[in-house]
Amino acid sequence: MFDPLRPQTVPCAYCKAGPVDGAVRTLCAAEGVLSVTWHTDACPHLAADRILAEDSS
Repeated sequence: MFDPLRPQTVPCAYCKAGPVDGAVRTLCAAEGVLSVTWHTDACPHLAADRILAEDSS
């Protein structure tokens, strides 16, 4: 039977952005959980997420 991932919203620990004030979000699916992390455009954690996503191939 199909068991969809349960989304979990996570504010960024650095820029503190959330769904209301965040401009960009990153997604991570692991162990049956889909996490959605929000960031501002200038957040260094977003820059790191982008670098890791490009290097994950």
